[in-house]
Amino acid sequence: MYKQLVILLFNLVFHPEKAWKTLSEEQDTDNALFLKSYLYPVLGIIALFSFIGILFSMQKWDAESGIKQVIKETVPFFVGYFLVVLALYRLSVKFIEEELPRSVCERFAGYASAAIYATAMFCALFPFFPFVKLLSIYTFYIVWQGAIHYLKIKEEYLAKFTIFASIIIMGVPLFVGWLLELTMPGLK
Repeated sequence: MYKQLVILLFNLVFHPEKAWKTLSEEQDTDNALFLKSYLYPVLGIIALFSFIGILFSMQKWDAESGIKQVIKETVPFFVGYFLVVLALYRLSVKFIEEELPRSVCERFAGYASAAIYATAMFCALFPFFPFVKLLSIYTFYIVWQGAIHYLKIKEEYLAKFTIFASIIIMGVPLFVGWLLELTMPGLK
């Protein structure tokens, strides 16, 4: 299961056109399977890597710091994912003049966030390389390819949707993380 997950993440980041074409052929309506086999394991790996990563960055390790780091790294992605799905579902009518099914929005949001998840895994495991998070800008290209091959959005709406969806996919977890640190100052 994890081997397939790593291969899928690798393909979404390094070969998005091919990965989206494959995903569009395999498209099903069982989002419970998507959540169990893709999203939850990815978030679990981010949590595990952030727990292990705290070992590399601290002179003296304690469980409290590890748990705080796990909360700080995973909650923005988990909450952000569901907010992104809601935003894509609600605003798809405005941007592409058709309503996307909620199940499709869920899978698209999860798969399109592959670059963000990959950089989060790397930065959680190696917290002394925070500049790697800048590579999540590659999300624009992943969303572009997904909009073409997975969602099959018409050409006239493609640029507008790509910009909208990419900003939402990248910005919502940042906003949730900022809000988390604002409301829970002990996480710093």
